[in-house]
Amino acid sequence: MRARLFSFVAVLAFVSAAEPANSQQSEGRYPSRPVTLVMPLAVGSAGDVLGRVVAAKMSADLGKPMVNENITGASGAIGASFVAHAKPDGYTIGFMSSGPMAANVSLYKSLPYDPVKGFVAVARTTTSPNVLVVNPSVQANSLAELVAWLKQHPGKMNYGTSGNGSSPHLSAVLFESRAGVEMTSVPYRGGNQVNADLLAGRIQASFSPILEVLPYIRAGKLKALGVTSAKRSALLPDVPAIAEQFPGYEIVNWNGVVAPAGTSPEIIAKLSAETIKAIGSPDVKARLLQLGLEPAPLASADFGTFTKSEIVAFSKLVKLAGVEPQ
Repeated sequence: MRARLFSFVAVLAFVSAAEPANSQQSEGRYPSRPVTLVMPLAVGSAGDVLGRVVAAKMSADLGKPMVNENITGASGAIGASFVAHAKPDGYTIGFMSSGPMAANVSLYKSLPYDPVKGFVAVARTTTSPNVLVVNPSVQANSLAELVAWLKQHPGKMNYGTSGNGSSPHLSAVLFESRAGVEMTSVPYRGGNQVNADLLAGRIQASFSPILEVLPYIRAGKLKALGVTSAKRSALLPDVPAIAEQFPGYEIVNWNGVVAPAGTSPEIIAKLSAETIKAIGSPDVKARLLQLGLEPAPLASADFGTFTKSEIVAFSKLVKLAGVEPQ
C-alpha cells in the first residue's frame, strides 16, 4: 500500500511541476468551467451517494457542472493525496470523510498529504452514527443488560469490525473503556462480511454504520442497543444514545468538502456558502434521511477547527485500541 501511495505522489509531483507558477490566475467569474469533486469513497457507499446528491445541487446553483470522480484506495489516502496536490484554482476539490482527514494520521506512519496543511476546509456536510447491534440470540435487550452480561463474561462476546482502527473498531474500544467491559475484536475486510457473520450468529455484536444495518434492525434480524452519536438518531428514535448511560461517549462518521491549500479565500467563501446551501435544501435533507445521515453544516473556519479536534480525538482512540501504525 505504501509503495502504491508514494509512486502515485511521484506522478503528482511531476504533473504539479508542469503547472504555471501562478495557480491563482484569473479565469473570470468563478466557476467558468466544470468543477471536479474527488471522492475517495467506494461507489455506492452512503458517502458516495451523498457526494453525488450535493454535487448535483451545487451544479444547478453554480451554473456549471460538478463532475464526480471516485479515486479510492489506501483508506482514502490516494484520493486525499490527489486533491492535496491538485492545482489550487477551485476546479479540483474533495469530498472527504473522517477516515482520510482524521483517523489516517494515527493509522499510518507517513502519509503523502497533510490533512491540515494540505487543504483548506470548505464546509462540513453531515454526520452519521454507528449502531451497537447484536444477534437476536444475545440475552440482552438493553444497553444496561448487555453491560451486566459482559461484566459477568469478560472476553466472551465476539464483535466484528471493518478493520483495526476503523470507526466501528474504535467505537467498540471506547465503549469497552467507558463501560469497563472486555470483548473480543474480529476484524474483517468490510462491513458486508461483518453483517453476514453477525446475522449467521458466528459473531455476536458489531458497531456498524447505521445505513448498513438499518434494514436488519427493522426486520427484527438484529437488535439495536445504542447509537454512538451524542444524541439519538432520527432514524432510530427509540434506540438510546450510548452517551445516555455513559456521558461523553461519542463517535460519529462525518463528511465535508475541502480544497487544496492555496485556494483563494474568495473561492473558498463561495464554495462554502454553496455547500451549506445545498445541505439545507428540502430535497437534499429528505435524501439525507434516507441515507441515515444527519445534516451538520459547518462553514470553512469552524470545519477546519473541527477537523483538528478530530485528529486529536482519533489519536487518543487509536492509542487506546493499541493499533500500531502501518
